[in-house]
Amino acid sequence: MRQSIPIGVCTSPEAVPALASGYDHVELSAAGVLAGADATDGAVDLAALRALCPPVRAFNCFVPGDIRLVGPDVSPEQVAAYAATTIARAAGADAELIVFGSGGSRRVPEGFARSKAWDQLVWFLRMCADCAGEHGVLIAIEPLNASECNILNSYREGVEMAREVARPDAIKVLADTWHMAVEEEPLEAILEAPEWLAHVHLADSPGRGHPGSGSFPFGRLFAILHEIGYAGRASIECRWPDELTAASAEALAFLEPLATR
Repeated sequence: MRQSIPIGVCTSPEAVPALASGYDHVELSAAGVLAGADATDGAVDLAALRALCPPVRAFNCFVPGDIRLVGPDVSPEQVAAYAATTIARAAGADAELIVFGSGGSRRVPEGFARSKAWDQLVWFLRMCADCAGEHGVLIAIEPLNASECNILNSYREGVEMAREVARPDAIKVLADTWHMAVEEEPLEAILEAPEWLAHVHLADSPGRGHPGSGSFPFGRLFAILHEIGYAGRASIECRWPDELTAASAEALAFLEPLATR
């Protein structure tokens, strides 16, 4: 039987109608769409999110930059309230996964001990794991390149964090082709710990354009994903040109043969 890795797009609800047909899912911004730590806030229209086509299956940008996760100014009560509300809303929109990038929130302040920041992130992810488990949602740690954040910069480091959190039912890791390219991390790093891979972000390089517009070795990436029996999704997260419909059609046509085996 032919099997294919589902391909989706990171976008906004307003841009969904302009996507080319054929995508499996969309991935939206949690901080942008599910905003607000107040559980009584009625501004989030979950029914409208559930009605999107293709459907919402993931959220990224988990925590906005004004909610600190590391450093001397963390409010555990604020963090816990925000996380619980956002995870519940993501589940209410039929999402299966939340990407934890949030470079602004997790950036280690100058002069603050990295070991303490690491412990704060472990606490945050364990707290999220309890809530995510209740709602059947998976959290994927997104390694970001060092120009965007100064902690969790590689797939290997993401796996190290996930192992310390020790909640594989709820906390795993994302592989992002753009950040791996910037950090010069080989795709083979995935093969060192394939059991921790929960999600994939796709962008071409150089330039972070849509897949097929540059020279990133997507053939090798998908060969690795097929080799490990990857059963998750992949979302394009890139800088689109002005003509989204044509570019998204081009990207999907490029990726579909690679995603199918």
